[in-house]
Amino acid sequence: MNLRAFTAMGLVALVGLSATGCVAKSSAEAGKFPSKDVHLSVPWGAGGGGDLNARTLAPILEEILGVSVIVENRPGASGSVGMEWLADQNPDGHTIGFVGAELASLQHIGYEVKPESLAAVAQVVSVQAAIAVPTDSEFKTLADLVSAAKAAPGSVSYSNPGPGSIFEATGNGFQQEAGITLSSVPFDGSAPAVTAAVGGQVDVVIDNLANIDPKVKSGALRYLAVFADERLPALPDVPTAKEAGVDLVNASWNGVAAPKSTSDEVLKTLSDAFKKAVNDPRFIEHAKKTNQEVAYKDAQSLAGYVDEQAELYRSWLTKK
Repeated sequence: MNLRAFTAMGLVALVGLSATGCVAKSSAEAGKFPSKDVHLSVPWGAGGGGDLNARTLAPILEEILGVSVIVENRPGASGSVGMEWLADQNPDGHTIGFVGAELASLQHIGYEVKPESLAAVAQVVSVQAAIAVPTDSEFKTLADLVSAAKAAPGSVSYSNPGPGSIFEATGNGFQQEAGITLSSVPFDGSAPAVTAAVGGQVDVVIDNLANIDPKVKSGALRYLAVFADERLPALPDVPTAKEAGVDLVNASWNGVAAPKSTSDEVLKTLSDAFKKAVNDPRFIEHAKKTNQEVAYKDAQSLAGYVDEQAELYRSWLTKK
């Protein structure tokens, strides 16, 4: 009996030790990040500048993080569909998403997306806003457009990526600064907005260089101006809006965010990974070809920047 009891106690102790070891191992594995594929959502349609940025970064991030990075488009309502979806996901860091300046603007026209809805991870690029027309447009300069709009308020139409998008906001700011009235024609994303201008459905398009430039290079569109402080080195022949008396400067940007409750440790890992990725020669070359500026900001800096932009877009979207 004593021998049996001793043997039984030994087995219980062995089983207990094994169970403890399994728990310790599981806990260690649970704490590892990333421990599975990372899903990177894009709140805009395929083919736009943000989508191409995400798909250029994905294979670079895979090398840095050691897991697959799967890009998924979730477009709609100027990016709000994708950003609202992201806010509801598991905050374990394995589901993250691209965001843009709409994170700062959409709240001003009634959308639920607000800066505090998500946790900032990193900014990756910045790209100047621009205004362009079909190559055969009667408007040869920005001053021509302004004159026509003053002569017949509302007669000049402009396409943009959607209500509350920063390019509709830029259009509002342009009208306020120039003292004109344009007709806004919003689309669901940059690609259809640019295509509308190419097809002559609208008189002009306001968007960023990354989205407009391919159509300019193909001969379908022509720049009127960039909304920059000074002429851009890559486009020395394109005047600024300031040169036509419209003192307006604005740029769009792409950043990355995660669900709000994502831990600081995971956010730091992701932020550091994106810092390495955007400084990779492959992404730098992509940014250069698309007239974008690599403009990394860490999580804290991006959060502060979004708050600053929210005030800018408030004035453009709510001022009558």
